[in-house]
Amino acid sequence: MEEKEQIYAILKRIEAGQPVNQEVMELEAEAFADIMEELVDSRMVENVTVSRSGSGVVTVKNAAIKLTRRGLDFILLKESGRI
Repeated sequence: MEEKEQIYAILKRIEAGQPVNQEVMELEAEAFADIMEELVDSRMVENVTVSRSGSGVVTVKNAAIKLTRRGLDFILLKESGRI
């Protein structure tokens, strides 16, 4: 799945109040962490923490994840075909 499609799928799950984790999204831990970091860096979501240890272990905490206005705008743009 293309990265924009994955981002859209994650944002839609958040909007619907469904859980978002690497198992549900069928992604490797590193790929899931990269996408979640991008969502935070792009300010599309709030309340997400990504931790990376020196041994390569990646942890994503997103129990209280929330969409921001930018996240909602991304959904609208994707659904209108502008992305």
